[in-house]
Amino acid sequence: MAKARLMNQPQDFEKFGIDPHIVAPWEDGIRNTDAIGNNEVWYFDADLDDGSKVIVGFRPKTVDGMQKGGFAPNLNLAITRPNGETTQNFTFASLEDSTMSKEKCDVRFGSDYCTGDFKEYDVHVDSMADIACDLHYRALVEPFRQGTSSLALGDNDEFFYTDLSVPKCEVTGTLTYDGQTVSVHGQGYHDHQWMNISPLVAFHHWLWGRMYTEKYVIYIYDFVTTEKFGFKRLPFFMIADNETGKIIFTTDGSVSVKTKLEETSVGKPFPKTSHYVFQDGDNQAEFNVTWQDIIEIRDMYGDAPKDHAEADMWAKKAVLSGMQKAVGGTKEQYDQMGIQPTYLRFFANGGVKLMLDGKITESTGTMLYEYNYMGRVDPRADV
Repeated sequence: MAKARLMNQPQDFEKFGIDPHIVAPWEDGIRNTDAIGNNEVWYFDADLDDGSKVIVGFRPKTVDGMQKGGFAPNLNLAITRPNGETTQNFTFASLEDSTMSKEKCDVRFGSDYCTGDFKEYDVHVDSMADIACDLHYRALVEPFRQGTSSLALGDNDEFFYTDLSVPKCEVTGTLTYDGQTVSVHGQGYHDHQWMNISPLVAFHHWLWGRMYTEKYVIYIYDFVTTEKFGFKRLPFFMIADNETGKIIFTTDGSVSVKTKLEETSVGKPFPKTSHYVFQDGDNQAEFNVTWQDIIEIRDMYGDAPKDHAEADMWAKKAVLSGMQKAVGGTKEQYDQMGIQPTYLRFFANGGVKLMLDGKITESTGTMLYEYNYMGRVDPRADV
């Protein structure tokens, strides 16, 4: 059984040249190379006052391209209109017209770009035929880095998976769809991830989301590794004060979790209610979340072709019908890996009870979160 840990020791900060107390702009610059197995994403989303939503991701490689050397810059943009209709597009940029800075987040793929410094970001996409965005993000809380931001996997820390985030921002700007450009305002989120291992290999499941309450911004990324890495729970968790934007609580890694499961249409029970107790020395945070509605289902296992022959047939039909070829594996491949990838996204109610410096405060709110359940049902994984 290989090891898994959060890289939060003095030697880890020294290895990466990171100040434990300050998140520097260069940490949001490109962190990986184009070597086989590496990939990276600068991700932005927004929930806007008119009911529209937007997701943008800039990547130096595709997910499939992780198994190859060299960069293939690409980005995706998804816009959900106020009526709930969604348009999403994906495009490549030429390597000659693309740059990714090491000094800060400054990613430019042709005329599309994201650039910023943990305080202000600009996100611009105009290369797609039918949708576009021009958005400004203003951070409302400090950037969050759990330890060095890196999870180390393997006996010699040979694999890593990371997350560095700005959990709440004010968003202004414009979205373009249906031949019109609309001014928007709302709240948004940014994170930057880089890795050299597929999440299908690294993790049995994770819960990821953030909750905005009257008092706090709450952020959670609860990773549980695969059997190969001991079903190890490695949570990222923080609470920031809404008034000051300061982070006032982060977990020291000590956590207990209790869940109540409910069957779902993908053939696996998911937690209906999750109750976390996080420690930070003498301080403690009790975090609760109960989903009310399932708002997205992706059954990658159930919808996968059973073998390569069926996958080829699906691909030919897609070409003939003008549809994009489906990305993913076959049931045969998933079975060989011993996994059953499924993904649900929820709208939920919840809250936190924070015991900080001898004082107790409570705050409630609603939450959108994802539960990426990649493994098979296994009681050792503590779903």
